[in-house]
Amino acid sequence: MNKKYINKRLPEKIKKAVEKGELIPYDEVFDSYSKKDQEQILKEARYIMAAMELRKLRKKLKLSQAKLAKQMNVKREFISRIEGGRQNITLDTLYRIAEATGKEFRFTFQ
Repeated sequence: MNKKYINKRLPEKIKKAVEKGELIPYDEVFDSYSKKDQEQILKEARYIMAAMELRKLRKKLKLSQAKLAKQMNVKREFISRIEGGRQNITLDTLYRIAEATGKEFRFTFQ
């Protein structure tokens, strides 16, 4: 792996493992970040998880991004940003996705 792609904030032990292609336990990597960085990682992970669920649903229904976008009356790029974890997903958007896909959106706390 090219060294310029390795995050410079990572500890040396992790950088070396990445360069060698070795696996490192998640907890070890996550714990190497500051509390502030850990909070940011978890915040961004929420968007990634939502993005993965949307893409999984869209693929299961055999819908292209363009077709889903058309059904929601949004641009395809909007769907792309959601699936890439770069777009904040509001409750309104989740309900619109459900309506466009013929699914029911349920919001629960666990």
